[in-house]
Amino acid sequence: MPVDVLHILGTARAEGAAIVRIVSMLAKGVDRERYRIHAWFLGAQGPLAAELQSIGVQVRQIPWERGARDPGGAWRFWRDLLDSNFAIIHQHFGARSVRWLARRASRARLIVHLHGRILESEGPYPVPLEVRGADAVIAVCTAVAKQVIGATAQVVYSGTTIPCVAAQGSATGRVLGVACRLIPVKGLPCLIRAMAVLRAEFPDLRLEIAGSGPERQAIQQQAESLGLGDSVCFLGWRTDLGAVWARWDIFVQPSLDEGLPIAVLEAMAAGLPVVATGVGGTPEVVEDGRTGWLVPAGDTGALAARLRALLLDSRKRREMGAAGRARVRENFSADRMAQTISMIYDEVLKSRDNIGRVGP
Repeated sequence: MPVDVLHILGTARAEGAAIVRIVSMLAKGVDRERYRIHAWFLGAQGPLAAELQSIGVQVRQIPWERGARDPGGAWRFWRDLLDSNFAIIHQHFGARSVRWLARRASRARLIVHLHGRILESEGPYPVPLEVRGADAVIAVCTAVAKQVIGATAQVVYSGTTIPCVAAQGSATGRVLGVACRLIPVKGLPCLIRAMAVLRAEFPDLRLEIAGSGPERQAIQQQAESLGLGDSVCFLGWRTDLGAVWARWDIFVQPSLDEGLPIAVLEAMAAGLPVVATGVGGTPEVVEDGRTGWLVPAGDTGALAARLRALLLDSRKRREMGAAGRARVRENFSADRMAQTISMIYDEVLKSRDNIGRVGP
């Protein structure tokens, strides 16, 4: 009989897609005779729940978004855990209150999975992540693992699938693309300024932005104020990114901070060269000068210069795209991620079985 593993997630709306993709790949990659995957969404309802259900994950929605400030949500979570029999609780969302209740309502082993860093409210400066009371801690990259206090985090790089065919790029070689939530930490104003610099030399240059979020209007107004209204296209949230990669020539990621950037992994897997900021876990993915270029966050001049160099060099774009695709296949595959996390599951269950035993 397979043991039951519960993944605790936040929102089921589009903004939670990156973490849900990780759980989806894990559900497909683990041995189903050993592990049966469940997912509880504690945040807003949305289409991601149906995506997990479609691959056989048992999904439940338990509204509890405000932690200790929401006793009703805490009670629902507690009650449902008491009625369940999970061997492992794999926490992707929530903080100490989730762990506290999980420990008291269940005998399951607890794994905390950290997908990013917490930043100071005054600016993009990471603060320590205190994690106590877990049987294992997973960090998506070394940059996140270094912020952990109170526990030792094991780095498990998030994985992605490799498309059978690499992206061919646009007919003009003049299409830049970015895929992200439209929020301040993604650094899109810097990219719009870089576009304004490049437009004088490349009048047919286009930027396509795949994503949604509260900053869309501000970014659109910035583009129009710089005379870029006809060269910046907002695609909205896309679930068919494979079709989008096919017409992009360069993937751009101008973030002020990142955990492990899933969109960068997916773009590299599709064979796109990347120009990105060297923040968080991005340097662990992008090999500067080989699979793409890394630039300082917020440096419009450096971003424009690296984009210009690639726009002028189709051979370099192809070489970097091929190297990125090979790098993802070797180091960031979905199978590799699933195998590593399965080993962590085995280890925490073994430690549970050994509790109370005397001797070897």
